[in-house]
This record gives sequence, C-alpha cells and structure tokens, in this order.
Amino acid sequence: MTTISTRSLTTARGFLPYLVLFLSVSACAATMVDSPEIGIPYLYKGLITWAFFWAFLDAFTIGANDIANAFANAVGAKTISFRTAVLIACVCELVGVIALGSTVTDAVRNKMVKVDWFKHDPYILSLGMSCVNLGSGGWVFVATTLSMPVSTTHSVVGAILGIGVASWGASGVNWGYDGGFGGIVASWFISPVLSGVLSAIFYLSTKFLVLKHPDDVAVKRGIALLPVYFFFAFGVVAGFMVMKGIPALKNTPYEITVPVTFGIAIFFGIVGYIFCVPWTRRAIVDNENLPWYTLFYIFAIPVGSRGYNEENNVQDQNKVDLVETGNFNQNMPQPSMYFNQAPMMPGQAPMMVQGSYFGKDEIEDKPQSDGITTTVLKTLFPGFYMDVGGLKEEDAAMHAKAFQAYSKTEEMFKILQLTTCCFFSIAHGANDVANAIAPFATVWMVYSTGTVSSKAEVPIWLLVYGGLAIDLGLLSMGYYIMDALGNRLTLQSPSRGFCIELGAMFTVMTFSRLGVPVSTTHCISGATTAVGLCNGDVGAVNWKLIGIIFGGWILTCPCAGIVTGLLYWAVAAAPSPVAGNGFFTGYHG
Repeated sequence: MTTISTRSLTTARGFLPYLVLFLSVSACAATMVDSPEIGIPYLYKGLITWAFFWAFLDAFTIGANDIANAFANAVGAKTISFRTAVLIACVCELVGVIALGSTVTDAVRNKMVKVDWFKHDPYILSLGMSCVNLGSGGWVFVATTLSMPVSTTHSVVGAILGIGVASWGASGVNWGYDGGFGGIVASWFISPVLSGVLSAIFYLSTKFLVLKHPDDVAVKRGIALLPVYFFFAFGVVAGFMVMKGIPALKNTPYEITVPVTFGIAIFFGIVGYIFCVPWTRRAIVDNENLPWYTLFYIFAIPVGSRGYNEENNVQDQNKVDLVETGNFNQNMPQPSMYFNQAPMMPGQAPMMVQGSYFGKDEIEDKPQSDGITTTVLKTLFPGFYMDVGGLKEEDAAMHAKAFQAYSKTEEMFKILQLTTCCFFSIAHGANDVANAIAPFATVWMVYSTGTVSSKAEVPIWLLVYGGLAIDLGLLSMGYYIMDALGNRLTLQSPSRGFCIELGAMFTVMTFSRLGVPVSTTHCISGATTAVGLCNGDVGAVNWKLIGIIFGGWILTCPCAGIVTGLLYWAVAAAPSPVAGNGFFTGYHG
C-alpha cells in the first residue's frame, strides 16, 4: 500500500509542471473576452474615413519612391525623358494593378503578427492597420523628400511590427529568420550583394565582348549578339512575371514555369533576330530615319525611302576626317563637355559628356511670365519643368573616371533597357501595390463584416484607387528618386541600365520563389553600385550617397515601427466619450 502511494505521489509530481502550464494557459485564455462589437458591421465611420485617406498617402509615397527607381536608370542614361518615363510608368502600373493585381491579400501583410490574436477585438485590428498606412506612408514621404530610395515593403513591415509590439509586447512579433524580422534584416545585405554580382557579370560580359572594341567592330558585335540579349532579357522578364510579378501564378510548379520561361525567351530571341537586327542595322548604323514602331514592319519599308538622319552622318564624317588626318585618336581620353557648355564647333573632336544633375534645379529658361495654368502645373508636377537626370559639374570628377563606349553601340541597348523597365513597372503594379492596399483591405474587411479573417478580399475599386494614388505620387514627386539613382550614384548609359535592371529582376525573381524577402529597391541600388565599380575605379561611384541610402535602409523598419506603434498606442488607449454626451453628433442637450 505504501509502495502504491509512493508511486502515485511520484507520478503526480511528474505531471505537476504540465498541470501548472495548462492552468496558466487556461487562465490567460479566460482573460480574453470577446468584444460586444464582434459580427456588427459598419461601426466607426470616422475610422473608415481616416483609413481611406491614409491608404491614399501610403500608395502615393510608393509611387513617389518605389516606382521611380524602376525608371531612374533609363532617365539618367537619356534613353527616355523624365516626362516619357513618368507617362509610361503610369500606364504600366495601372495595367499591373487592374489586370494582374491580386483580389485577395493577407489580412496582416507578411504575417509578422498573428491575425488570430485580434479576433476578440476586430475593430482594434482595423485601427492598427489604418495606423500602418499612416506610419509607413509618413516615413516613405520623409525619405523621398531626402532623396533616399527605401523599401516600401520594409516600411510596411516595420509599421506592422510597431502594432505588434504595442499590442502584445516583444512576444507579439515573429523575430525569427523563417518568415520573420530576422529574414528582413538578412535581406538588407543579401539582396544588394547578389543583385550587384549578377549585374556586374552581365555588364562585364557586355563590356569585353562588345563595348571595349573599336567602334565599327563594337557595332557589328552588338548587332550579332542582339538575339542573345533578347533571349536573356525576355527570359528574365517572363520568369520575373511568373514567379514574382503576377500573384496568381506565384505557386505554379517548376514543371510549368521553367519550360514556359525558356519558350518565351527562345521566341523573343527569334523575334530579335528577324526584326530587331535589320532595323538596328538600318536605323542606327546607316542612320535611316526610322521611328521605333517601324521595327515591326521593317521589311515593308524600302531602303532610304524615309530619308536619313543627316545630323548623325555629319558627326560621323567629322570623326572620320579627324582620324584620317591624324588629329583624333579614339583610344585616348577625350576632352569633356560639361552641363551648359557651348556646343562644339564643326571639325572639333567629339567630346564625351560628363557630369550629372545633383539635387533639384529648374531649367534656366528665358525670363517669361507664366500663365495661371503653367503656374498650377509647375506647382503640382514640378519634375516636368526640371532637368531631371541632366548633367551638372558637381559630379564631373566622378564621371570622368567612368568608361564610355561608342554612342551608336550604346544606342542598341535602349530598346532592351526600356523593355525591362516597362515589365518591371507592370510587375510592381501587380504585386507591390498590396503594400498600401492590404492594410486598408483589412480595415474594409472588418468594417463590412465586423469579424477578422486571415485573408481579406480586395474590391476592384480599391485596386483602382491604389493605382491612381501611385500614379499621382510618381507624377508629382518621382523626380526625387530618379535623380538619386540616376547619374548621382554613378554615370549611367543604356548598356549599364539594361544590365542593372536585368540583374535586379533576376535576383528578385529567384529569391521570391525561394521565399526569401528581398526588396526591389535594394536590388537596384546594389546593382547600380556594382556596375559603377566595373569602371575599374572606386572613384567612379558616389560613396557618400551610398552611405546615405544604406542608412535609409537601416532606419526604415525602426522609424516606421516606432511612429506607428506610438500613434496606435495613443489612439487605441485614449479615453472615449460617454455615449449620450453629444460628442461627434452635432448636438448637445
């Protein structure tokens, strides 16, 4: 009997810790009380109005910061003008948002905080997500005015972290590497380095296979390799769209995505050989006056029927005459032409253009009185009246250390660079618009149902609303980042810009498929720096600006989190007026 009692006591002692744990969890669960508002929709109309405006701010700043970096290199390389870049990006973003955007999103973006913890108080989650839009959008707005390209994804993540810490303390956040904040921190270093390595490989291959050869040889090699560049460019674009850009196709198995990607790449390689090679030879080498759209029916246009670009012929002939007379050596460094310098005289040796546009500076027009319409447009869209990506003497010393290739050889890369920019923008509209829309979609879910779900439906009108806000941000403030990632960081050219976009897209595509959180902004910044180093001189890169950009990356999550957490805490824990006292009703008894 004593033995049995002893054994029973020993067993009881063994289960005691588990019993204590069970009772503790039960006690904690017992303290969670369902709000009487659960299941009651359309409460707190002031909250939904508040959230509606801050969602616009968040989407607006995404357009001003995140989208602008996709076209920054093209504007800096003078592949297209700022106005053209903005208009193309606006169209591409809307196409991506409306045609390819996801109609379902996570209730809490990136799952940094467990949405189930808010199921007892759904309208508190709604309040928190509205603060996410305000905190994230506010930080990105400040970063944009400081010309710092930051990750809007990480800004939203930081804001959500602030909500989680303010609500539950440190235990309310996933700090690990697998889908947590640790993975975000790792991506600050992984994504720019890998993107830079890939872009450097692409550019160095192009540089030694094509750009460094004498002019005539470089042009012939460039034309011969155009189908190969089309293969890689459209292959990466296709893979990027399937694995990252189109949310509905993200989970498509490799057995489908890989053959489809290679098929698209081969198809466009053939298209490049059939159409682009003859068009390039006639339009760029022979200087025929052929607009870009004649590429698609080049065989139907008789040679010389549209005339020739005489200006280019005169410049080429001047150079030939100088070489033949021994007055020009193409292998020696050429004199530099700076911003606002007088044009060279006939017979003068061709000059390399150096320098970049630093900061914001209006074009020096002749004094004239602007009409009311022009004044309003300059106020709303100042970038349209600035020399965005123009040349400036401040960076001439840095640009003088950069390798510069024959202009006709660079010309061949413009269509490739523009193609990658456009698809990058479409993919951004389809995928990253959720950074702004997902928090408001959660607010709308709670407002319309009174409950919390792990997934939030995204109405089409909300996608359009976000797309328009993104476009307005790009139109009015996009010039800040297009300057910062253009010629201010390193000297740009079409070949450099193409390799930068290609490396960044390949990195984002690969690591998004592997589930590693990477930022397109970080990838483009890292790729731009690496391509700048390919000049063979560390002085060809603006290291001070790189330090500022990297500092912005480090500050994004903490700043967005602190601002959002404090704001959310202040509002959620604030006193509420007693019903019947007339507050917010317009009546006092």
